[in-house]
Amino acid sequence: MTSSRCDHQAFADTLKRRVLEGSGETDPALRQRVAARAAGGPPIETPYDDLAHQIGEAASGTTDAQVVSVLAAVRSEKAAFELIAAAATGAALLRWERAIKALEEANNASA
Repeated sequence: MTSSRCDHQAFADTLKRRVLEGSGETDPALRQRVAARAAGGPPIETPYDDLAHQIGEAASGTTDAQVVSVLAAVRSEKAAFELIAAAATGAALLRWERAIKALEEANNASA
């Protein structure tokens, strides 16, 4: 009998691998630094630091100037998009991991 439950961890791992390690216009190492910064990691080089930090804190507060600054550095809309997606992925995975941990702790407390 196959389970109807999804393997969310496998989905998260696949997302992380494709966005942060897959081929693209930007270097995977840069995408990984941007994702880590958005997830509360250490500061990275300018202009990526400001954008990644803002996306991690509150993506709705991202400014046109932050995006234009990154676009000027990478000189490609596709490359800028990859970095924005990397930051969003880093922030999202951090929140997802925290939620899973909270659910596990709540489940263990009730057991």
